[in-house]
Amino acid sequence: MPAFPDRKPRRRSRNPSERARKTTTRLSDDEQAEIVAAAAQRGVTVARFLAAAGLAAARGSTALHTNEQLDAAIDELAALRTALARIGNNINQIAYVHNAGGQPRPGELDHALSVLTRSLGRLDDAANDLVNRRL
Repeated sequence: MPAFPDRKPRRRSRNPSERARKTTTRLSDDEQAEIVAAAAQRGVTVARFLAAAGLAAARGSTALHTNEQLDAAIDELAALRTALARIGNNINQIAYVHNAGGQPRPGELDHALSVLTRSLGRLDDAANDLVNRRL
């Protein structure tokens, strides 16, 4: 499940001068239906889907990079940023109590550090995933 299921994906604005060339392709009804369905599943136009698929094949890749993948990565990084900010706030509160001469509750600091370590691992995994998708 996406980290932010209610977030509307950010899409790049259309730049008509970016793609000036037009190619016509003949397809059977079955081929057309399959391509339309695949484009719809990814939330892109048929033209964008065909361009991405053609470029992926031309570059020797079998992976089709779509905005869907980028949106998922953005959602994961945004969720991690929020989690890390909350953990940082908790650690600051523990430090405040300690510096004021008090003692944190038993296990409080260990728990915060454990959650921080797991979140940093998720951040590393998300960053590595993005890097590997570019290769």
